[in-house]
Amino acid sequence: MYISVTNFEGRGVAIPNVDRSAIERALAQFDRELRGTPDWASWDTNRAQVWAIDFDGKKYPPKKIISMATGIALDDFSGGPESNEYLAKRDIAVTRLRSTGLAETFSLILERYSTARATTRFAGNHEIKELFTGAKRHLEALGAVQNRTHLNVVASYGKGNWAAIPWISILDDRVTDTTQDGTYIVYSFQGDGRGMYVSLMQGVTKPQEEFKSRAAEELARRAEGLRGACASLVTDGFDVTGQTSLISDLRLAKLYEAATIAAKHYSAAAMPDDAQIEADLAALVKCYTRMVEMTDLLVRTPGQRSKIALIGTAREIANQAAQIRQQIDRNGAWAWWWSFAIREDALPRLTTPFHVYAYIGDRRLGARLRVDDFKTSRGLGGIESPWPDATDSDLVGKRSAGEKQSDVFKTWFKVGAIEMFNPPVQVDRFDLVPGLSTPENVLNQNSFGYVIDDETLTASPAQPALVAAEESSALVTPLPAPLDLDWLIKRTGLSQGVLAEMVDSIMSTSPQIMLAGPPGTSKSWVARQLSLYLARERPGHVKFVQFHPGYSYEAFVEGLRPVTRSGAVSFELTPGTVKATVNAMSDAGLVGVDGQEFVIVMDEANRANLPRVLGELMFLFEYRGEPIDLQYSSAFSLPRNLRFIATMNTADRSIRSIDVALRRRFDVFELRPDAELLARFVEGSEVRSDWGLSTDSRHSIKNLNRRLIGITPSGTPSS
Repeated sequence: MYISVTNFEGRGVAIPNVDRSAIERALAQFDRELRGTPDWASWDTNRAQVWAIDFDGKKYPPKKIISMATGIALDDFSGGPESNEYLAKRDIAVTRLRSTGLAETFSLILERYSTARATTRFAGNHEIKELFTGAKRHLEALGAVQNRTHLNVVASYGKGNWAAIPWISILDDRVTDTTQDGTYIVYSFQGDGRGMYVSLMQGVTKPQEEFKSRAAEELARRAEGLRGACASLVTDGFDVTGQTSLISDLRLAKLYEAATIAAKHYSAAAMPDDAQIEADLAALVKCYTRMVEMTDLLVRTPGQRSKIALIGTAREIANQAAQIRQQIDRNGAWAWWWSFAIREDALPRLTTPFHVYAYIGDRRLGARLRVDDFKTSRGLGGIESPWPDATDSDLVGKRSAGEKQSDVFKTWFKVGAIEMFNPPVQVDRFDLVPGLSTPENVLNQNSFGYVIDDETLTASPAQPALVAAEESSALVTPLPAPLDLDWLIKRTGLSQGVLAEMVDSIMSTSPQIMLAGPPGTSKSWVARQLSLYLARERPGHVKFVQFHPGYSYEAFVEGLRPVTRSGAVSFELTPGTVKATVNAMSDAGLVGVDGQEFVIVMDEANRANLPRVLGELMFLFEYRGEPIDLQYSSAFSLPRNLRFIATMNTADRSIRSIDVALRRRFDVFELRPDAELLARFVEGSEVRSDWGLSTDSRHSIKNLNRRLIGITPSGTPSS
């Protein structure tokens, strides 16, 4: 048994499973060897130490003891919840050394966040989560917030990946429930840990969408008007110029400067005490409340409140879409059941019609379904569908589909429309509903996620391929007839025997081949034609990738790439060529489907560092269909109908120099200079006379080859 944590590469590192006796031996070793040393004599007075093992009346540092007991390095796992959980399972008591105030919590975030972001994979059960949760609770307990029921505190340090600029916001739900729009108070932490800002500012995402190039001008105009209600903030030490050093991107910096109404900087080296932080917040809340209550432009009626939507796991929605559409066309609706209830505190916010987004994996949403009516129950017995005419006949009058708890009908949706996303939409484009969802639970197969619906999604130029359900069949085009091998012979000029052998090899249970040869032997051309032959002349089923020395695992499989979202720069997990192809196959329901061949061509593969680029694919090439954990995601497998063709220039590198394990997984076909092939090409009807070629060319080539073969190593002709 192992508890998974992460190291600096984002790979899973496991804390070895040791029993309680090993922990006790480490405690004794700490007493003998470390307790009196300069480094550890006063460890419990270190402000960074929040937790302690309490054993036989003495206190011990949890991470150090785990490291001593297991041999795992301190940098390879996280303190806080992870370490505490590991020790609790071995009946080792862990207690809090001290209660941290708000100022100390802010300091710890600044001290630890940049290191966590740089060295560990994003995870819900992490000490950073504990720090942000603690800061959120501190703020909620302050009088300035606690006494105002309209204020909600929301914290975010990332959605699936660490945020470049983590933040904690205070939102007045009469004005906004998202940081993308409206006005709110926000604590923004600098990514380098040098300091933070507490600000009264406006969301920039929605104004950007509405005003485009005029967004900064419009935000500045609004900010200037709003400052009139907050003149006292200047005397409280707030800056009203809008200038901050949070964003390095000049365009975003201009937007943030325009959007900021007032701000104050807290340096990590001179963090104010709790009393000053509370006084600053009270001043901001007073100003914020005055703006909400006195400015008609800001106040929304209840009907103007942002609509919320649900997210539910429905990985096979692409395969079911056509049938759902047919039922809607035939019966006017489709009844959709779920084995869990809608949260009670979400019900007042749900007004029909609303949307349910279908989660298909990898933080992607594959479809959106319009719910015109619903019924939900928290009882264990389940409920019958209220709409028999719209319900599958085998479910009418039933409260469950089987004997398991996951088969019980606890929620029914009356679906009136379905739309497929092509390509799928990322979950991270949505804001979470404060108090209903967190970054850790918004995607959960045992409950719904709650997000602010994106009303601009259908009109967004970034999503032109929103496909209605009746059109979803276009994702799976009618299967063309197989091409005759003569087609491939004509396109390549190679013999029937050679091509048949290539096709047999790549259509086997080990569907990878390599075409090797010197420059000019048409390796890339043959690879392209062979891939089109396998895909039955459907270019959308073929991906051509040019390898080079700078090509990486992140580009070919998956990796973290910088993106800008809601004004913040963060690194998001992005599929590379292989994973994107598999995702597309899965979305279209074509994984493992006979005749639906997909091909990835790896051109000049030997120019890249192949073991590094391929990573786990070395295993997956040999064991098709078996899932394996990748560097950043889990349970990935290669479909049997995804083929790989690599090309290799033998003038740059010998086949023998390629990794033996790689050669074992690829059947190698050598393409050599062929005078007869050239002759057949020259004699073909399509050869143009102005190319300067004739049937005599093959004789010249043959003579030249004979002379080259007869040259000795010293450079003189052999006798």
